[in-house]
Amino acid sequence: MTRFRISSLSIALLLTFLLSPWTSPELYGDTEKKTILYLNSYHDGYQWSDTILDGIRKEIERSPYNIELQVEYMDAKKYHIGPVIDGLLALYKEKFIDEDFDVVLVSDDDALNFSLEYRAELFPDIPIVFCGVNDLDDKDLGSGNLTGVVEAFDLSGTLDIALKLHPQRRRMIVVGDTSTAGLAIKNQIEELLPDYHQNLEVSYWMQMSLEEVQQRVAALPDDVFLFFIPYYQEIGNRFYSAEEVMEAIYRHSRVPLYTAWEFLLGHGAVGGKMISGLEHGRQATLMALRILDGERADSIPVSLRPDGVYFFDFEVMEKLSIDQDLLPEGSVIINAPKAFYELPREWFWAIIVSCCLLMITVLFLGVNMMVRRQVERRMKEQLTFQETLIDSIPQLISWKDGSGRYVGANRNFASFFGLGEVGEVVNKTTSEVVPDTDYVDWSVKADTRVVSGDKSFRRVRRRIVTDDSQESWLEVNKVPLRDQHGKISGILTTAENITREQNLEKQLLQSQKMEAIGTLAGGIAHDFNNILTSIVNSTELAIGDVAPGSQTEQDLERVLKAARRGGRVVKQIIAFSRPPQEGFQATDCAAVISEVIQLMEVSLPSNIVIQSYISPGIEPIYADPTQIHQALMNLCTNGFHSLREMGGKLEIRLEEVSLDEEEADYMELQPGAFLGLTVADNGPGIAPEIIDKIFDPFFSSKDKAEGTGLGLSVVHGIVKGHGGGLRVRSEPGRETVFEIFLPKIIPVNLGVASEDSVKSSHAGRILFVEDDLDQLQTTPRLLETFGFEVEAVAESGQAVTLMAANPQRFDLLITDYDMPGLNGVELIEVIRKYAPDLPVLMVSGREEAAGAAAGLPGEVSVVIKPYDKSELQSKIQMILNKDMI
Repeated sequence: MTRFRISSLSIALLLTFLLSPWTSPELYGDTEKKTILYLNSYHDGYQWSDTILDGIRKEIERSPYNIELQVEYMDAKKYHIGPVIDGLLALYKEKFIDEDFDVVLVSDDDALNFSLEYRAELFPDIPIVFCGVNDLDDKDLGSGNLTGVVEAFDLSGTLDIALKLHPQRRRMIVVGDTSTAGLAIKNQIEELLPDYHQNLEVSYWMQMSLEEVQQRVAALPDDVFLFFIPYYQEIGNRFYSAEEVMEAIYRHSRVPLYTAWEFLLGHGAVGGKMISGLEHGRQATLMALRILDGERADSIPVSLRPDGVYFFDFEVMEKLSIDQDLLPEGSVIINAPKAFYELPREWFWAIIVSCCLLMITVLFLGVNMMVRRQVERRMKEQLTFQETLIDSIPQLISWKDGSGRYVGANRNFASFFGLGEVGEVVNKTTSEVVPDTDYVDWSVKADTRVVSGDKSFRRVRRRIVTDDSQESWLEVNKVPLRDQHGKISGILTTAENITREQNLEKQLLQSQKMEAIGTLAGGIAHDFNNILTSIVNSTELAIGDVAPGSQTEQDLERVLKAARRGGRVVKQIIAFSRPPQEGFQATDCAAVISEVIQLMEVSLPSNIVIQSYISPGIEPIYADPTQIHQALMNLCTNGFHSLREMGGKLEIRLEEVSLDEEEADYMELQPGAFLGLTVADNGPGIAPEIIDKIFDPFFSSKDKAEGTGLGLSVVHGIVKGHGGGLRVRSEPGRETVFEIFLPKIIPVNLGVASEDSVKSSHAGRILFVEDDLDQLQTTPRLLETFGFEVEAVAESGQAVTLMAANPQRFDLLITDYDMPGLNGVELIEVIRKYAPDLPVLMVSGREEAAGAAAGLPGEVSVVIKPYDKSELQSKIQMILNKDMI
């Protein structure tokens, strides 16, 4: 009974895993319908393009889409004349008027040229994939939404083997026609010939009649060989195919004949390194399927690499007495004589059938023991194959009997759960194998429902914790196993480890959330900065109007101080998502870390010990030292809060690290060398249920009096602002580790004007553009206190009118960044047409204004709101003094 049960289970599993890939997709719902147009330069029956079509059909049959392939033949080999092309255009315009193609496949130059020339009329906005094309230039690629496979045959490989097999032959005659493809192939040959100018003399027979070629080839001397380009020949009212033309030339030739196209082999050519139309069609179709999957055609590189396989004809080599030992390794030889032991197919199958009948007779006459042994041997072979097959599958596979006990599993299952051998799982229950009680409870309930026939479970995502306390995510399928009578006899479970995908999804959601919050904070900050700027400027003006030392002056000073503090709060709010880069410079991170360590050592209680390691030879990077200092202080402060009750160890490390592709992908970075900063503590750790929320703004596990919830958010923003990555791992009760990875960007020496180099301001005229009415009233008054004449306007259009009327009228333009109509950047671009050398100061409540100004022509400086009187005056002095220099 045991043997019968194992055999039934083996057959069920084998059918499940071997037959499922070929199950008709209609059983699971309709597949997506797609339409592909295949535009063939030539005609049905032309071997080159016919093999391309075979390659296209093979890849389409393997694709996951329901594809309708529409084939159109241009017949350009026979009728490459203007009226025919015009007729095709008119025909296709009528034919395709209601068609909606997803991709257009074209083969050979005529179809490509036709599709590109009339693309706007026939195939607007439809991606084109080409193959079999010889003459491709940058202009073709410049049309966009285009990719494909160039017919780049390896001529040098054919010439090298021809010169090796015929060392006495130093002249090559190229035989072809003057069709589009023929001339393109001739150009390819001429580009390569300079490499052979000392060993090879080349001449061309192009567009000759077959009779003339036969007459010439019969009289060729012994130092010549031919290279044949596929072309047609019209004799009388009949067209002769390229194969027929080659055979006709071969019958009159005494010299070797080579070619680079596989479909011509067997018609008189010795051979050569040949390209396959079947492979061209396959490659082009694979590109088309990538486009159907959502990729843009322009993102798929054009295949330009010469390819081919060495093919040779045994009969032609025998005729020319060519030694097979001289052929390249791996060459394919056709028409070779069959070995003496090879039999005709009819004889072979007759013998096989006879042997089968004889074996059946012997089995019937044999004893039961022999039958039993043979059956047992076959069962062992099947079980071995099944075991090998299942062990090679990357998923975790296991199967149980109806009572929920394991019957078997694959090696990946055993390895995942820390089992030494697969056999250890047999007869055990789920709780004896899986350490995670939550997962066990769900699995047992799911098994019960499967066995009862209630339902199957497909693609269920479950969290699981293994013996080493590592958290993983599995995508689980549970389906019933049935015996030969259709009764449910067990459960088959497959699970895929999707931990990496789950982590990437979390990373994406976190990034999207932070970006959304950053956008909101940026908008709020812009409006709030405008308000604060008006308060600061108005207060500074009011201070100048009251008696020094008066109570009113003191009150106004407190207002000014509070407004400036509000500006700093706004900057802190937006720092977690889009920290400014204005303070970036060559930064010695080792010095910054050492400074933070010194500060922490003198402020920490005695029950907390700091351990640090800074790798020697750390080179400066391009960063903001203040932001790095702030990020490290925030992390150290978090560590102090977790250790202050019980005490412990706070570890800080700075070293160069290298991230592999998987680690870098997790943090949306490029693999390579980084500067690694680690802050770890052996405190109570972070609870698993909140670890995904710790970087959210205003989230805090501390009391309201201890923190605002912005600390880790600011760290996250600073790291992202530096183009780096951040990850955290924590084991409750043991440790918490924060790791920061900063890119090793070579610092740029940015010259900054010193205060001594700033000359005193000089009187002049300023054009001030601001749509905020409060600032329009206050800021010009501040500017007038500096000694300037100010003309203030509220609209960009007024500023353009004033500048157009007299471009030399103003010495400086001060404009807001966010304005209706033309914004600050657009206004500067327009005014540059009238006054290209006019200095410009752009003010904004958004940090991204500095980035927008970086690409503008001429001298453009930026001041971020809120600004006070001294900051504005200093900036204007620097701009005007630089302009004077």
